[in-house]
Order: sequence, then structure tokens, then C-alpha cells
Amino acid sequence: MIERRAMKRITINRAARLSFGEIHGTHPCMVRDINALGARISTPYYIFADEFVLSFDGHSGIFYCRVVWRKGTLCGVSFLLRRRSPKPANDSGAPADVVRLDRRLVCRGAVFSSDVSA
Repeated sequence: MIERRAMKRITINRAARLSFGEIHGTHPCMVRDINALGARISTPYYIFADEFVLSFDGHSGIFYCRVVWRKGTLCGVSFLLRRRSPKPANDSGAPADVVRLDRRLVCRGAVFSSDVSA
């Protein structure tokens, strides 16, 4: 098998929970291996969603995930680097927040400006 990952994964075999946008509650899963870019997850069921939230320790560690591959009840996910709204986008014209790892930027019309108060 050809290794295509950018980083080596660490085996952890740790219980976690999945949350899906419109489905209430959380669902059990097992994180088999993980690195800074993604993880391999096993569940007792097939995951149909393309994106979901993975949480550890009662939501103290939360990862926004996108499914990269599926094989039965196993799936590989990549971690998203920005917050995603579980609701459809709002077309009200109100300023939208864009979250970065190093700072928060606020959109005012078509111009992005740094919000140093955050």
C-alpha cells in the first residue's frame, strides 16, 4: 500500500462523539489514529454526512471534519481550519465573521479589517 498522507498518524484508539448539523444529540465513534491534519474513525454504522463535528472529553476538544474516504464503517477525515455554521448562510447583508488561527477578521461590506478588540 502506498502511503499518501502528508504526516504520519499516531494510533490512539480513543472513544469520541460525532455531531451532525441537523441531527440532535451525539453519536459514538472510535478514533483509531490521528495527526494534525486528520484522523481515521470507526463507527458502528455507515456515516452518510460529508461534514460533522468530532469531540473528545465532553466537547473540550472539538474538530470540524470533512470526510475524505469511506470503507464500510471506517472513514478518513481531514480537519477543517475554520468554523462552519451548521445553519444555511444568512443573506441579510450583516457583517460576517471569518475565523483565522492567528487573528479574527471582520468583514465590513467588501473590505476586511482587523478587529483588534477580539
